[in-house]
Amino acid sequence: MESANNLTAENVMEENPVTVQSDRRLSQVKNKMEDEEIRAIPVVSEKNKLEGVIGYRDLIRQLQFNPSKTKLSKVMHQPPSFDLEDSLVDLCDLRINSGRKLLVKEKGGKLQGVVGDQQFLDAFAEVKEVERLKTAEIANLGVLTVFEQDTLEEARHKMLDENVSRLPVRDNDGNLTGILRSTDLLKSMVPRQTQDSGGTSGRRNAGEVYMSGGGEKESMSEVPVSELMNRMVVTSEDYLKGDKAVKMMQEQESGEIVYINNKQPESILTVKDLIDFVKSLQPSDTVFVQLIGVDSDEAKDSMHEKIRTQLTGSLGRKLDRAEELSVHVKKADQDGTRQRYELIVKLHSEYGIMTVNEEGWELLNILDEALDKLNAQVRKKKEKQEERNRK
Repeated sequence: MESANNLTAENVMEENPVTVQSDRRLSQVKNKMEDEEIRAIPVVSEKNKLEGVIGYRDLIRQLQFNPSKTKLSKVMHQPPSFDLEDSLVDLCDLRINSGRKLLVKEKGGKLQGVVGDQQFLDAFAEVKEVERLKTAEIANLGVLTVFEQDTLEEARHKMLDENVSRLPVRDNDGNLTGILRSTDLLKSMVPRQTQDSGGTSGRRNAGEVYMSGGGEKESMSEVPVSELMNRMVVTSEDYLKGDKAVKMMQEQESGEIVYINNKQPESILTVKDLIDFVKSLQPSDTVFVQLIGVDSDEAKDSMHEKIRTQLTGSLGRKLDRAEELSVHVKKADQDGTRQRYELIVKLHSEYGIMTVNEEGWELLNILDEALDKLNAQVRKKKEKQEERNRK
């Protein structure tokens, strides 16, 4: 496992991404994205010069017009670019702040590599901060959903308006029955034909999108979600640790996990939520926490929570380059049903290595006292450093 700040873009990026030639029609781009099951695709010239990127949102907006004649230049956007030495945290920050699904690396105008959702997910499997993460802390409780009887047009507008790319689907009882993704919409969308089967000019309604399949085209405003949704949904009744969630997404080839309670969707975890979490791990806020001698998962979770509170609060504000905090728990004498503990807490930071020893009967209380003493040590070190700087 590696810290997110130590993983570089060179290790994360895909060097041979799927691309599309700039002379292709929009409908061909749609087919390529559909076949490859990707949500954004680089557009390159014959000499592999990067022209831009087309994302699924671009297609969802444009496919109501004429994809056989629309030029790619009117649809594609200029993607954000990264440097090879950028960290995974930098990449996540660029992804969130740009709002784009695909990041690119160019060299001499030519495409050298990309980072998208799949590359992020694969990288998160190697990140120690994600391994310790409790997904209950980042899953979206206000999950947006649609009902089976809602129309595809209603679902499409909800995706665009709320900037989401998937919607869990409910039945009349509110139970989860499937999921509708933006890529599902792409598979069905075609432009309104300007001539009917008899060769006469057909009626065209502005803003309406029509579905492929069959001899006639159906408006998406007439088709229920139940006809297009995917009934295979990756779900969990219990909130998973970060590494378990990433592994489940990888194994199921899914970009989300829907957490359910009594068969109803309670929250949703997506790759973007993980990207948001890693984005928050700026170097000044990232500390490798190591617990030694703790057997209980419940005790580990409680200790991590107390340490996190200190590192994001009073103690963390005094540190600029905190690197590691270790807690070594030793069991001492036992008194009836109670166990006496000895804690050795070490902090590695810009002030060197500081150590605190504390003993007592209640593990979490001892940890609180040790962290308070550590906080006091750091404060004294910081005050001395500031005093020297003023002279």
